[in-house]
Amino acid sequence: MNPYEVLGVSENADEETIKKAYRELAKKYHPDKYVNNPLSDLASEKIKEINKAYDMIMNNRGNGYTNNTADYSRRESGTDPSFNNVRILVSMSRIREALEMLEKLPKNAEWYYLSGRARLQVGWYDQAISFLKTAVNMEPDNAEYRAALDNVLNRNTAYTTSAGNNTSGCCSACDCCTACMCFDCICPCI
Repeated sequence: MNPYEVLGVSENADEETIKKAYRELAKKYHPDKYVNNPLSDLASEKIKEINKAYDMIMNNRGNGYTNNTADYSRRESGTDPSFNNVRILVSMSRIREALEMLEKLPKNAEWYYLSGRARLQVGWYDQAISFLKTAVNMEPDNAEYRAALDNVLNRNTAYTTSAGNNTSGCCSACDCCTACMCFDCICPCI
């Protein structure tokens, strides 16, 4: 795989051009855009390829690009803490490993964004929203962070609105069944 071809940039491209191409592709193929979509598996594979290409370029930028797949395999396995490796782990639903790796990284906007995405996958919505809000506050112009937060808030609003329609003051049988199904999804061991 030629990572420059994956990102659609030349091997002589400067770092800012590479980052811009990466962000545009990540936005285009972001898994949140393909929820409940038949193309979600394809988008998930594409974002993994994009993340891998970006990571390869950035990690090899100092020495010039060499196709060192053994070195990348070591990093992808989780031994090298980097935000791109955390992205890969989150996209693969390896949340425990992603959170462990995040603990070794500096707390910047990307850290809060990825922490929010990881927590969202395990159903810790309040924490996820808090982390995503912090990421957006730190980088208000970042469309990826804003889209993730808006997506979570819109889902939360839809749930609150539908749950709030019960005027009897207590839960209906449907509310109880829905809650049980949610618990089964979050913790299948119960």
